[in-house]
Amino acid sequence: MKTKMSEILSFISEEAVSRKMTSEEIAAHFGYDKHHFSRKFKEINGFSVVEFLSSLKVEKAIMELDEETRVIDLQEHSGFESSGSFTNTFKKYTGSSPREYKTEMSDIFYDIQRFENEDKGKSIAYFEEKHHSFCTVNIEVPDVFEKGIIFIGLFRTLIPNHMPISGLATKKLIGNELKNIPNGDYYLLSCAISRSNNILSYFNLGNSLRGKEDERLSFPKCSGNSYTIKLREPIPEDPPILVNVGKLLISSLKNTI
Repeated sequence: MKTKMSEILSFISEEAVSRKMTSEEIAAHFGYDKHHFSRKFKEINGFSVVEFLSSLKVEKAIMELDEETRVIDLQEHSGFESSGSFTNTFKKYTGSSPREYKTEMSDIFYDIQRFENEDKGKSIAYFEEKHHSFCTVNIEVPDVFEKGIIFIGLFRTLIPNHMPISGLATKKLIGNELKNIPNGDYYLLSCAISRSNNILSYFNLGNSLRGKEDERLSFPKCSGNSYTIKLREPIPEDPPILVNVGKLLISSLKNTI
């Protein structure tokens, strides 16, 4: 099953969500028993097929966000069966309800643009509480990325659908420090948001450059280490980026988290 995982992830991302397929139907499509499929899927990826499906649905809702779209329409288009499950899942993964998310976008966009125009060396850190562990992260970007915000974070799973354990919004490529990392095992992920006048570019991150450290990092064992992440264009099997990077950045600036 491991050798077929790229194909499975791509199928779920490109077809299963739009066809409103269940995890059992996806397993059957590839000739697996539901329980075996679910167990091996999580073992290989570090997240469940149900979490992957629901995250893709939330991403689809974010992609269709604009001032005119009604929340009920977002729910139906993204494949959620009820408004309750849609609202709860959306808030769990992004930190805001769909209605709040829409309302906050303009203010966040304004503050992001202000941060982009500030000193190039300025970075904004987020952490839950003070700890001794840290690591240094260098970023390599392709030529298509000219300027913008780079977000680096440590997450519990390979799907960034929750607040990072430790995060950093920066405009620097070299010498970025993630500090105050609690003991535990985490995934080091990064994405780049190109500078834009389109407000949705800062919330719909489906086309953003992204990258990761291949192995899960264990702290405090990895404290003091340096890592280099090479950002690339997205591919179909990539998990969606759902953490509201803009809100995280601005909340850290205003100390409201």
